[in-house]
Amino acid sequence: MRFSTIFVSFLFTVLFAIALNGCTKLDAGDTFTVKSDGIVFQYEVIVSRMNYVRVIPVSGDLSGSVTIPPTVTYNGEKYVVTQIGENAFMGCESITSVNLPNTITIIGASAFFDCSSLETINTPQPLSEIGDFAFYGCTSLKIFSLDASISVLGKGCFRECTALQSVKFSSSITEIPDEAFFGCFSLESIHCPATVLRIGNDAFGSCVKVKEIYLDRSVQSIGEGAFAGCGSVESMTCLTATPPACSANTFEGIRPDITITVMMSSAENYSKTAHWNYFSNYKGTY
Repeated sequence: MRFSTIFVSFLFTVLFAIALNGCTKLDAGDTFTVKSDGIVFQYEVIVSRMNYVRVIPVSGDLSGSVTIPPTVTYNGEKYVVTQIGENAFMGCESITSVNLPNTITIIGASAFFDCSSLETINTPQPLSEIGDFAFYGCTSLKIFSLDASISVLGKGCFRECTALQSVKFSSSITEIPDEAFFGCFSLESIHCPATVLRIGNDAFGSCVKVKEIYLDRSVQSIGEGAFAGCGSVESMTCLTATPPACSANTFEGIRPDITITVMMSSAENYSKTAHWNYFSNYKGTY
């Protein structure tokens, strides 16, 4: 009887230890894999106490439509997917669409780099940041909406998205970074909201089909080559009272006789300011 009691006690202790170990909470930096809709995703814990995780690089043989789950369960713990990590889907050339959950706040650097067949991706409401070169070379992506919550864009985030025809900027963006839309050959118009203070170097360089540029009243500086190579531009509006600082090659390749609409009280100032005096056809507005 005594042996039986000791054995049962020992067995209970072992089973309890195994169960406890199976429910051990992961620490920040720990990784795990979970299969969702037939796809094995790998995750990294980023905030342990909140059970926040990000998707980290997955297999490059994914194809078709990919849906990221809002939550995943591992070892009895539920984790919230809040980020698409750096290089997560880099080189997944056969992905055609991505459905992001409304838990995503950040798309990391090069997350969808060279996903050349990607045509559509939604922008969840909490999304606030898109990293450097996040969509570089997504040559099938046609439309992207930078919704109100997005306030940070990374360098070259949409560089060489050659099919991109339309971009809607949010009212939270204050800077369009270097090379953000360089080589977006299909982009037809550029409309920067009043919140934008700076347009970076080569931001819209070689956007050869752009016909109209609209810069609202807050732009303070426009970088080197920002609109270089935009040879199809027919008109530009710049409502900043003081001509934004720019360089000799900011507008390189744009015809000097296009119509430039500025505030009536600023027209003379623009026509006499370095690099803005390259243009000859100013039109005042109120």
